[in-house]
Amino acid sequence: MMGKHRADFDYGNTRLRARKGDLLNNAAYEHLLGEDIDGVLRALADTPYAPPGEAAGRAGGLRRLHLAIRSRLAGSLEEMRSFYSGRARELVDALLSRFDIHNVIAVLRARAHPETSVDDALAALVPVGWLVEPLANEILRPHELAGVVDLLAMRMPDREQAGVLRAAFGKYERTGDLAALERAVLADHAARLAGRLASAGKDGAALLRFGRREIDERNLVVALRLRDAIASGAQDTAPPADTALAGGSIPPATLAMVVPAPTRAAIVATVGRLAGGIWQAALDRWMATGDLHALQRAFERAAIADATALFVTGDPLAIDVPLAFTTAIQVEARNLRLLGEAAARGIAPDVVRAELVRPEGRT
Repeated sequence: MMGKHRADFDYGNTRLRARKGDLLNNAAYEHLLGEDIDGVLRALADTPYAPPGEAAGRAGGLRRLHLAIRSRLAGSLEEMRSFYSGRARELVDALLSRFDIHNVIAVLRARAHPETSVDDALAALVPVGWLVEPLANEILRPHELAGVVDLLAMRMPDREQAGVLRAAFGKYERTGDLAALERAVLADHAARLAGRLASAGKDGAALLRFGRREIDERNLVVALRLRDAIASGAQDTAPPADTALAGGSIPPATLAMVVPAPTRAAIVATVGRLAGGIWQAALDRWMATGDLHALQRAFERAAIADATALFVTGDPLAIDVPLAFTTAIQVEARNLRLLGEAAARGIAPDVVRAELVRPEGRT
């Protein structure tokens, strides 16, 4: 359990700062732009993304790159976990639990659509945490969602989470509402994680702050989508209270006020000042365009920039450095997947450049 004394992050954070130099920078991404897939693989040959093992050697170019990305992501994050012990390890486990919940949701989605192949379902998982191969393969074997839920609940390390999953699936069997099933699992995870982090004091403050921010931004975007759906004539929309997640810093009821708002300008006037004002610029652009995809992307990019900046601005003896490293390695994996797909499809460098999330700024 987390207590009042500071956790010991010194050794692990020192190791992570040394790993920061291995991350790809803007110059590396510029070098990869415009390469074909073989050129991308050659350029990565002297980096931690050198394709792993004989299996990768037998795969095609894009598949080799994806294997290399998965290997690097899993190896980096599980190695990071190993740098810590005691209460610091508990907080790093809390940070990495984002991948556990991602993987549970991905498995539920895959088996809610029985036509999804096991290979495609496995490709959607992040190879970090407890739900990885060979266990993931075993859990995905049944084609019926009920069988998968039963296996998930039996194998989950967290028995409370298993109980929540079973109860939520019981409701799903009556309603067929997959989104509600996902929300129930996510809400339980978010609530219990927030409780753990709140009890950790300064050691977990950054992770708690960013977790609340993510929930607030998710709730705002969901409320805006609901508003658009109602405006377009949708008749079967769920009430705002049913679509929001608890655990943010802004009450869901406050953000739900955007749904009946008469204009985008009224919405910006109401919520622009919330979240310490960090939403204002993105909301001003949304007010002009109404583009919710661009708004969500702006939120995500700003959060990434702020999280990776914790390498420099964060508490050097708290969860800030693992949070910065985890965010940076996830962004790197995303960028390399994008570059690989672009190389395989011949997408123009200028198009790809605009989609890259840069580690050295907000552009």
